[in-house]
Order: sequence, then structure tokens, then C-alpha cells
Amino acid sequence: MRKDTIIRAIGLPLRCYVGGIFLSACYYKILYPGDFALSIASYQFLPLSCINIFAVAVPWVELAAGLGLIVGFRTRENSLLIAGMLVMFIVAISSALVRDLVISCGCFASSEAEAEMSQGTLSRDIVWLVITGFLFFFEDGTWGIDGILKRRKRHGAPDHNSG
Repeated sequence: MRKDTIIRAIGLPLRCYVGGIFLSACYYKILYPGDFALSIASYQFLPLSCINIFAVAVPWVELAAGLGLIVGFRTRENSLLIAGMLVMFIVAISSALVRDLVISCGCFASSEAEAEMSQGTLSRDIVWLVITGFLFFFEDGTWGIDGILKRRKRHGAPDHNSG
């Protein structure tokens, strides 16, 4: 097996895994942005004036980036976007843990439905960040829409977006 085939064989399930995590994470937040805003506020990290904008925008970005990763569309861009969100989440979680805040992370459900945030929450997000770094550097979306578009361009398929 060639090295690039092995990387793609590893990258495809990792793409679907991380993309699926972000699709799962956005579901509750999109349906209940007010609850998500309360979760954000519990971190005592953002200015109050930013919380509602953040609570409405982040889940839609999670949705778009998660779908993009799963279907292999703009794979590098979406993995970078997810990595940026994960860094942001890691900073917020670390801050809350250092300040001994007793809160849930607000990642997948309401604060009442989720377990209390712990070092495990932080470790989980760090593992996801490492996976996303792998995707950014090695996964090119060949087994996805990016690959289809590259093959069409290489074989001279007409570009319907120009003109």
C-alpha cells in the first residue's frame, strides 16, 4: 500500500468521527440557543454583550464545519476552523477548571443534562485537537468532494462557476 493511501484510509474515518462530534454538538445548541447562552455565561469568560452572538453563531459554524469534514469539502479549511474552535474551548475549559467553577461544559446538552466538567473534558478536547491537526496536515479530501472536484478539473471538466 502506498503511504498516501494509508493516510487517506486513516483520515476518512477520523474526518467522519470529528465531523460527527461537531454535528452532535451543534444539534442542541441550534434548537435551544438560550440554554447554550446560559452555559456560555456560566464560564464567566466572555463579556455579557458577546454571549448571545456567540451562542447563535458557534453552533452554525460547528454544523457547517462538521458537514464539510464528513463530505470532504474544503477539508483543510474546515479542519482548521474546528481546530480553532477546539483551542477556544480548551482555553475556556482550562480557565473554568483553574477557577474551580462547578459547571458542565455545555458541549452537547443543557447544563442539567450534562455531567460536571472535569480534567477528562479537557483531555477529550485535546485529543480531538490532535486528531484535527492530523486532518489539517495530512487529509486532503481525496475521498470526498475535494477529490471529485480535483479529478474533474484535472480531466478538463467545464467549470460552471465561471463567467
